[in-house]
Amino acid sequence: MILVLGAGVAGLAAAETLRRAGREFLVLEKEDAPGGWCRSSLVGGYRFDMSGHFLHTADPVLRTELQALPGLGWSKVTRRARVFLEGRLTPFPFQVNLHGHDAALVGRCLKDFAAERIREALSGSAPPANLAEWFERRFGAAMCRAFFSPYNRKMWRRPLSSMTYEWTDWSVPVPTFDEVLAGARGEGRRDGGYNATFLYPRRGGIGALPAAMAVPLSGRVRTRAEALSIDLRHKTVTTSAGDTIPFSALISTIPLPELARRSRGGAASIGEAGRRLSWIKVLALNVGVRHPGRFDGHWHYVPGGDFPFFRVGCLSNVSPRVAPKGCASYFAEKSFRAGSRLDVEKETGAMLDGLARLGAIGSRSVVEAVSPVVLDPGYVVFDRARQEAVPRLRSAFARRGVFTAGRYGAWDYFGMEKSIADGRRAAKEAASFRG
Repeated sequence: MILVLGAGVAGLAAAETLRRAGREFLVLEKEDAPGGWCRSSLVGGYRFDMSGHFLHTADPVLRTELQALPGLGWSKVTRRARVFLEGRLTPFPFQVNLHGHDAALVGRCLKDFAAERIREALSGSAPPANLAEWFERRFGAAMCRAFFSPYNRKMWRRPLSSMTYEWTDWSVPVPTFDEVLAGARGEGRRDGGYNATFLYPRRGGIGALPAAMAVPLSGRVRTRAEALSIDLRHKTVTTSAGDTIPFSALISTIPLPELARRSRGGAASIGEAGRRLSWIKVLALNVGVRHPGRFDGHWHYVPGGDFPFFRVGCLSNVSPRVAPKGCASYFAEKSFRAGSRLDVEKETGAMLDGLARLGAIGSRSVVEAVSPVVLDPGYVVFDRARQEAVPRLRSAFARRGVFTAGRYGAWDYFGMEKSIADGRRAAKEAASFRG
């Protein structure tokens, strides 16, 4: 029996891979429905996701498979993202859309970006020491002061000099000087980055995806069954329902620090390494509004400290079916350090005020639905401790037939596509394990 911990998209992908291989398996999920952070809910006629989740896939085979899932129709959406900076909305990515900003700021950005390219040409490109240095070397000091530094400090809740930058390889587009110059002239590209186009379900919110993935697994997904203890020596899992379930191999998509904390019978270094991992939690506030104000595009990045959220979006601009006619479904995200106290009611009020000041909630607007969700963990923090601890943990678990997968299982910065692929990879490793 191969056990799968967690029925998010990574766990469901792993389970489907095992099903197709004819292997015996069982998925344990602590919530009352599969989906993980990709679940959706219906509140007062508004369809809310847990946060802003959009499927961007570069793999044509995976795209074809997901589009063929029964009962699940997709819309292909061209991203309309904005940066709200100093009271002005400009297209994303900021680095190739400088046009319209103060002329002095644009001049400084061009000058500093060019200086970094000259430095790179003359001195070569030695590895940056940390994330702060990575941003400055890629974009120059002026762009960092204007956008990259305040936005990322606001999101990550720590000095950027304490972080590493391996997650930027695929997620932060670095332009050429010609592209930056074209953006300063008003000819900037709006299709930069990994999510220039994405897929979103026509009905049911993003939760329609894991719901469709779970259909072929009927009877093999046990909900309300949290894995409280994993005995690595005797290869058993004890659940919140009081069951003790044996396994030949195990696939874990639960947060890696939790897996380390709940594991017994392994090396003491497992618990020690797990305690070194850091993350931020996110308050995702979903708001349904009748007679909404103005919101241009799908989501905005908000670096300014006068707004509580770092990102805010309008889900009904992505899919009109998530809100009643004439209404809007918004989401806003604010981050917090792990372990910090969170006054959800107070934060909700501040975020609603921020939506009003942004213009998304107008003077005639009626707020009809409010649904706060705490994602804990929300984002994995990349630092030196992670670089050392994650390979050690994954290797120690793999030797015992435990394979980690997905954003939180692998403790990485995965989107849904990578999480699905990682779940499949873990299933193949678990199926071939001989311990």
